[in-house]
Amino acid sequence: MPARSARPTAPLSDAEAETLRLQLLEIIPRLRRHHLLDLADTLHEAARERRDGEPRHFDVRV
Repeated sequence: MPARSARPTAPLSDAEAETLRLQLLEIIPRLRRHHLLDLADTLHEAARERRDGEPRHFDVRV
C-alpha cells in the first residue's frame, strides 16, 4: 500500500468532495481489483476521519 502523506489533512469541503466524485467516475472503469481495494480503504478512512471530526450534538429529546 502506498505511504500516506505525513501532513495533517483537513476534511474535504462539499465542493471538493463533488469534484473528487466526478473524477472517480471517470477513473474507476480503468482500475484493477487491487486499485479498487486500496481506494475503498482510503475512502473508508477518510469518511471515518470526517465523521470523527464532526462535533457531537446532544439531543435532550431522546
